[in-house]
Amino acid sequence: MKKLYLTLVALLFSFNAHAFIISPHVGIDYIHSKLNGYDDANSLNGASLSAGVKALGFLSVEGYYQKYFSTDASNNSKTKPAAYGIDLVADTLNLGVVELLTTVGYGKYTLDGGSLNKDLDEFEGSSYRLGFGVQVNPTENIGIRAMYRYVFPEDHFFKKNVQELTVGVRYYFF
Repeated sequence: MKKLYLTLVALLFSFNAHAFIISPHVGIDYIHSKLNGYDDANSLNGASLSAGVKALGFLSVEGYYQKYFSTDASNNSKTKPAAYGIDLVADTLNLGVVELLTTVGYGKYTLDGGSLNKDLDEFEGSSYRLGFGVQVNPTENIGIRAMYRYVFPEDHFFKKNVQELTVGVRYYFF
């Protein structure tokens, strides 16, 4: 029990010395996705909103919501794809102004509208995401980020995989 108290006291001292950093942030991204496999839509463009917390100066947990612009599906109909989920983003190499990032995440991708696969009007599938990217920090509070993600759908009913390229900005509150 004494070790636990000693650990908590050390943690409080490190927090007061700003060694334990927690930085909430929000972001907005432009997304271009290439969908591989089967028919219907083959590429999508959209936007993403994210909110997260960066802890210890090198690890972020981010929740995201992506909404794609309406796109053509089979039988001259439109579909409105969206996605939401969570990512774990790590600064693999932090050079101060420039950070090399890696990410792993999990999300839900949804499609509605259109005649997808001739009898599917709505689709929701779970996916794992892996990616890498770079972030440039011109100021303490602003980060400009570019990421590449490879998405592995658990269910190959609609698409075999998705490749995403995102470019956006992050605002760090402190």
